[in-house]
Amino acid sequence: MAEELTREALLQLLAEQAAQMAEQAAQIKLLINENALQKKRIEQLERQVKRYVAPHSRETSKADPKPPGRRAGQGIFSFKHAPARDTVTRVIDVEPANICPSCQTPLEGTAYKTDLAWITELPRVQPGITRYNVPVTKCPACGKDIRGEHPDLCSSQRGATAHRLGKRLIAAAQFLHHGLGLPERKVPEALHALCGIDVTQSALNQATTRTTAAGTPMATAYQGIKAAVQSAPVVHQDDTGWRIHGVNAWLQVACTPQHVLFQVRTRHTHQQLKELLGETFGGTLVTDRYNVYDHAAFIGWTHQKCLHHVIRNVEEAMVLHERRPGRGIVYATRLLQAFQGAHALHRQFTRLELSLEEYRGAGYAIQSHVTRLLDRGPLKSKINERLRKGLLKHHQRGNLLRFLEDPSIPPTNNAAERALRSGVTARKVSQCSKTQRGADGYAMIKSVVETAKRQALHPLDVLVGLQVRAAPS
Repeated sequence: MAEELTREALLQLLAEQAAQMAEQAAQIKLLINENALQKKRIEQLERQVKRYVAPHSRETSKADPKPPGRRAGQGIFSFKHAPARDTVTRVIDVEPANICPSCQTPLEGTAYKTDLAWITELPRVQPGITRYNVPVTKCPACGKDIRGEHPDLCSSQRGATAHRLGKRLIAAAQFLHHGLGLPERKVPEALHALCGIDVTQSALNQATTRTTAAGTPMATAYQGIKAAVQSAPVVHQDDTGWRIHGVNAWLQVACTPQHVLFQVRTRHTHQQLKELLGETFGGTLVTDRYNVYDHAAFIGWTHQKCLHHVIRNVEEAMVLHERRPGRGIVYATRLLQAFQGAHALHRQFTRLELSLEEYRGAGYAIQSHVTRLLDRGPLKSKINERLRKGLLKHHQRGNLLRFLEDPSIPPTNNAAERALRSGVTARKVSQCSKTQRGADGYAMIKSVVETAKRQALHPLDVLVGLQVRAAPS
């Protein structure tokens, strides 16, 4: 009897130990998976840090990298294109060599061929200063001085303001600042070094204020750009931070393939957006998921939410689920795969790999799959439920995957973000604007410059044509 009890006790002890071992094995497996996820997360964070320090670095350098440039024998050219004949301003005949540098043999024969070489040099520029001899006549009736008139001169150009800046000089300063991103305080130094012109920053500011005043050609061109954007079928819109005399503001942009429209305001509400796009905007607005675009005033508008922002939100939810047990990460993964598939489908269509019927058929399947994922009961995970509700609101309005029905609508808002890059650079190298009038002038000239670039026009030529008569220096 004692032996039988001992046997049963041993079997029970073995069963308990087996259960403990199974539980420990499960815990070990869970820790291994969590460790792998943490390593992956650490690698992602390290890459992000490297991206800020050196945007083009790629982890560890290769031990045997390829040499830069094209390989020998490849390419359609063997040397740079020669300058045109009519651009050559001077020709120099080089004396032939008298002795061979290798064997010191005297050379008595004539050259059997002539090699061509060129040097392009920056010419020495002298500022063009025009003096106007303005006759002054006294009226015999009232005794007032009557000055002669000239199309290039203003009626008030006398005394301390007799010396003013020409149209091309003002346009060049605006192009250096707004077109090439040179800080405004360095523009006078650049003009002096390259052209020998002495001009102050305040004189350039006064010229810009005069150029962008109401009723000027620059203001008219700006209104033309605004009208073109407001009537476009698809418009990208985004904004970034700005400052007006130290007060936080927003630099807003609305762009199409042919036009770029900027606006600076101290508030960022639906009223400023309506001011930018107009009360009767009837196109498709491509934006991010900022709350201002969901205002009741825009319910009748057609929207397309940026798919990159949506994918980023889903990836953030996946990161939050990495340390949590359960199947919460599965739902976010399925959403991510659906949105990435929709983006890949649009790329295939733009590369002409799919017909319109094939594109819409595959797009309908993706839309149905996304509908099933979003239109379901409350989820156990609070993270997933918050994500589901936010995306479902846009999906029910048709603003999440509208590009699957109309492939002419871009799925992302990259166009507006690229248009803002130069504005972000200007914000970093300057103190932004001191007054609202200066901010309006910046937005006006910036819109003209960026629009000229998109229309394959040189911004300097466009700016010269939009200048008013000489501004005071």
